[in-house]
Amino acid sequence: MRQSAGFACGVMGGPSVTFCAHCKKVVDLFTTEERKKAVRVVVLVSIMALLQTAGVLSIAPFLAVLARPNVIEENPWVNAIYRDLQFSDPAALIYVLGLLTLMVVVVSSVFKAVTLHVVSRFVQMQRKSLGVRLLSNYLRQPYDFFLSRNPSELTKNVLSEVDQLVFDLLQPLAIVIAQGAVALAMVALILVYDPSMAVWIVAVVGALYGTIYLFVRKRLTQVGAERQAADARRYKSCHEVVSGIKDVKIAHASQAYLRSFASASHDFARRSAATETLVQSPLYIVEAVGFAGLIAIALLSLWRSGDVSEVLPTMGLYGFAAYRLLPAMQTIYSGLTRLKYSGPILHNIHRDLCMPVNDQAEGCAQIVPRHEIRLQGVSYAYPASKEVLVLDRLELVFAANTITGISGRSGSGKSTVMDLLLGLLSPQAGEVLVDGMVIDKTNVKAWQKSIGYVPQQIYLADISVAENIAFGVPKEQIDMGRVERAARAAHIHDFIVSDLADGYASLVGDRGIRLSGGQRQRIGIARALYRDPPVLCMDEATSALDGATEQAVNDAIRSLSGNKTVVVIAHRQSTLDACDRIVEIR
Repeated sequence: MRQSAGFACGVMGGPSVTFCAHCKKVVDLFTTEERKKAVRVVVLVSIMALLQTAGVLSIAPFLAVLARPNVIEENPWVNAIYRDLQFSDPAALIYVLGLLTLMVVVVSSVFKAVTLHVVSRFVQMQRKSLGVRLLSNYLRQPYDFFLSRNPSELTKNVLSEVDQLVFDLLQPLAIVIAQGAVALAMVALILVYDPSMAVWIVAVVGALYGTIYLFVRKRLTQVGAERQAADARRYKSCHEVVSGIKDVKIAHASQAYLRSFASASHDFARRSAATETLVQSPLYIVEAVGFAGLIAIALLSLWRSGDVSEVLPTMGLYGFAAYRLLPAMQTIYSGLTRLKYSGPILHNIHRDLCMPVNDQAEGCAQIVPRHEIRLQGVSYAYPASKEVLVLDRLELVFAANTITGISGRSGSGKSTVMDLLLGLLSPQAGEVLVDGMVIDKTNVKAWQKSIGYVPQQIYLADISVAENIAFGVPKEQIDMGRVERAARAAHIHDFIVSDLADGYASLVGDRGIRLSGGQRQRIGIARALYRDPPVLCMDEATSALDGATEQAVNDAIRSLSGNKTVVVIAHRQSTLDACDRIVEIR
């Protein structure tokens, strides 16, 4: 999906240009297949509009014959039908016309219900598609993307903002198209029946809605931006208080977070209520004008003809047309206002869906170091403070199939070195090489397939122990033999089978809350060993272990020398003693 070069300029133009720009962004949100489905939906809507017109049109002959049976003799078309079908008396023709009118109205209504279901289903499928594609786009961004974007913001976009986009923009827009077709058909019908009256109706109703829209459109844009900001604050407050619940409890900070969440929720609710008021208010004005207009048309028709029987068919036609037209016009106005209100959401979702991604094939072969891993002249500064170099022209070599320890003070750049080795970060200068091959975005996935990683803070999902060890492997494809071997190497197997009620099937709770820090750490080590990677990177992996367990894990690490390339970041001397070589980062 690519953004058109001339698109951004259009957003700054007038209302029609802005509407077209929004519509172009909406089209950009669809895949090629979804655009084809959208065309089929529009065709279905057009057929619905024709049937709605036929339903309105069919009532006029019935009311005309019902009011004045003499029409059978006066109207050549009705007279031809009466004679050709050999009706015995006018009452028989009235019954047949009534049944035909009823049948057309019922068929058009049923078809309208089916069409609106198809439209609704299409919109809801877009909700699923947009959410999946947006999350996929985020997951394919480089690691430093997540350093500059708040997790709660990304979660809000995938869940809340996609829903808001669907319900406040895509669904109203689809209904605008559907009801717009009905409104055009009604106007065309009145135009054929009475051109001057059609012009007056379009002018009055259009002027009413147009004037109201011009008054509220700027306010809608402002309210939409304020609602989005309030929603972001809601998610941020909720995410922070739940994620840091232990610290919140100890510091008695729950009331501060609760006040922050309540304030954001209050602002969000106010903006949502303001939008509903701006959207629905014109309905009551237009209903009053429409009712007054019907009375005026009745009196005008009576003044023209002087015969009540002639007024009845005209009133029936206009009344049924108004019954279809006024709700359609209100829906169109509602859709346009919601489109304006949802502009900021559309802009953000469109921007994030259009971000370039690394589409390197998943089936690429591993890059396994045979001789060395080298950091050559590497410099790196984080996006938030680009003027401060964490690493400056670093030269570092890790010999293959040896254990290298990295030590240094906090903030010296040890974890940054690890992230560069893992391919999570790309150096701003210099290169990361494996046996002379530069690791970049074209082959980083192949390199990462060779790496097992144990971070200092282990993330455990609220799933079973086995699923956490085989992290990312579908449950039905987990190799329990590998799981047990990895658990034994991490010295966690005995605890799992002896102390956990369901063994490897036991749930660990959110973020492993049912386990101790040392147990979580050992499950993290088992996870890194599950795939038997040729490269193992450990960032303070034994910091949460007791002395005896640390010694056992260090012995297991030491046994890997000669078989795997191991890089260990550690502060403890006991952990560094297991290394073949120690590098100090200053």
